[in-house]
Amino acid sequence: MIQRFLQRLTFSLERFILRGAFHQLLVVSAVILLISLAAGTVVYLSVPQFNDYSESVWWGFLRLSDPGYLGDDEGTIARVVSTVVTVLGYVVFLGALVAIMTQGLGRLMRRLESGTTPLSLKGHILVLGWTSRTESILRELLLSEGRMRRFLDRFAARKLKIVVLVEEVSLERTTELRQALGPLWDPQVVILRMGSPLLPEHLDRVDVLHASAIILPAGEANQLSSEALDARMIKTVLSISRRGEGLKPLPILTAELFDARKTEIARTAYRGDIALIPGATLISRLMAQTLRHPGLCALAAELLTHETGSEIYLRDSAAWTGRAFGDLAAYYKGAIPLGVLRPRGEQLLPLLNMDPDALLERGDRLVLLADSEDCLDPLPRPRESTRQAVAATVEESAARRRRRILLLGWSRKLPALLDELQSYTEESFSLTVASRVPEENRREFIERYAGATDRVEVSHLQLDYALPRELEALDPGSYDNVILLAGEGLHSGEDPDSRTLSACLLLQSLLPREGGPEVLVELIDPDNQDLLADRPGERIVSPQILSHMLAQVTLRRDLWTVFEELFTVGGAEIDFVPVEACGLPIGQALHFSAIREQLKERRSIALGLQQRRKGRRQLALNPADTSRWVLEPGDRVVILGRYEATI
Repeated sequence: MIQRFLQRLTFSLERFILRGAFHQLLVVSAVILLISLAAGTVVYLSVPQFNDYSESVWWGFLRLSDPGYLGDDEGTIARVVSTVVTVLGYVVFLGALVAIMTQGLGRLMRRLESGTTPLSLKGHILVLGWTSRTESILRELLLSEGRMRRFLDRFAARKLKIVVLVEEVSLERTTELRQALGPLWDPQVVILRMGSPLLPEHLDRVDVLHASAIILPAGEANQLSSEALDARMIKTVLSISRRGEGLKPLPILTAELFDARKTEIARTAYRGDIALIPGATLISRLMAQTLRHPGLCALAAELLTHETGSEIYLRDSAAWTGRAFGDLAAYYKGAIPLGVLRPRGEQLLPLLNMDPDALLERGDRLVLLADSEDCLDPLPRPRESTRQAVAATVEESAARRRRRILLLGWSRKLPALLDELQSYTEESFSLTVASRVPEENRREFIERYAGATDRVEVSHLQLDYALPRELEALDPGSYDNVILLAGEGLHSGEDPDSRTLSACLLLQSLLPREGGPEVLVELIDPDNQDLLADRPGERIVSPQILSHMLAQVTLRRDLWTVFEELFTVGGAEIDFVPVEACGLPIGQALHFSAIREQLKERRSIALGLQQRRKGRRQLALNPADTSRWVLEPGDRVVILGRYEATI
């Protein structure tokens, strides 16, 4: 019975102590009181000078709490009790209190470091979730100084604050982010908070309703199915909209969607301004157009990032109302007018590569290609034309009617790629898919997500293309294009880039140095681009492209309309045209302005040059008009033309 009583008492004491620091202090206070009562009782009964019991208890408490009284007592019993009480004071009074305070402070620091403290901000940019795109999104936001300044002015925000909601805030995560951002890192600007966007209380933790903008990247494809990724996104959007019921306006929201067919569903889930980026469709569009126009991936990466090269800007064109579009180029130095965005009701109509005689209307927004914002102010007077006599025989090459493509690997983007190839009505494709994934699984997935594929003949092979014998048996040199897709190893836990890189080296060992198929390699990690820097072929880093797009569209909504026009079949299209087909002479030094004038006569806009030097393509986008170029066979002019009238 006594043992059970002691066990129950110990258990009750344990439960009481675990309730927190306050209850721990209560236990220590009770122990101190008991020791003081015990010591006071002993000296009250044994030492003659103590006539008041309360005085003896106070004597015991003073010896317990302050060791400086040791040695002041007279008599053996008083000294023994004083010594014992003083020693207990070190153990109980000081030791226990220090331990409780240390544990409490440790818990407080861990709670603060864990990022669970609710925020009270206004006008901040909120990134919901940590994915392979997050670091690039933050980098792009921090680099976009001019565009960010106008964005903050629009929402009356004095300082830039970027809040990232992650599943776990740790020292390793912070260090990783600091290393990724380098000199851009500022803990006062980038704030990490722990939580899940699916939980309403975690959304309140990051003050979601007072954010100026919300960026919602899709989760990782190796963790959830495409249906689950979109379902999570739609649930998060619906939760934000629900919490903001009665609040106008809601923060602008930019979200990544896997299945473009769910766009309308996601749009109806949010009562505010929402832009939906179909990630798989966007990457597939770039891949499909790169098959037809090698070099487009490098151009798209330059357009989407502030770090290097030229970008697309939008400016008000009120000063040009009633002027012909063809007259505008003479008023800009370092910028190329591409067209306008024209309001039609609630929509914006992209009119790129306009007829030079077309007049600008009130409300048009001018689309410009420039290296920086410093080049966007028009000159007070038009520049004088620097025309050069250009005479050459125009060589027209017959368009390829059927393109043979070898696709190595498997990705859930494949149905979107098939849909994009199907949209090229004047062309047809023969696609061979080689992967370790069982053929029946691939066919089932394609049938579920892809539309009609009558212009794309698809055949499947189940093999390991990383083995030399099996890849050689495919005879990759007989194809027009070879695509290496990242993603086949996502579900097995292996690094997809490691497999892609080794397969790329094996592939290049089997292909001829000159005249072989165009190779397009998809990577996941941007750092791995450097490993293929001296290798021929095209590289596309999918997470990087998507993160740049999410950041750019967040800061300037109308840019998505421009990019959608540029990277979708039909309408305006970026092309890489041989200099011979443009009527440009070989071996003659030309100013870029002369090249622009020559293309202007063909109703196209010259954007730059693509030259092949030492087996590698070099892109010069938006060069200075006065720069001189000696063209060689194999060089191409980067133009903005029309799909129906591509040279």
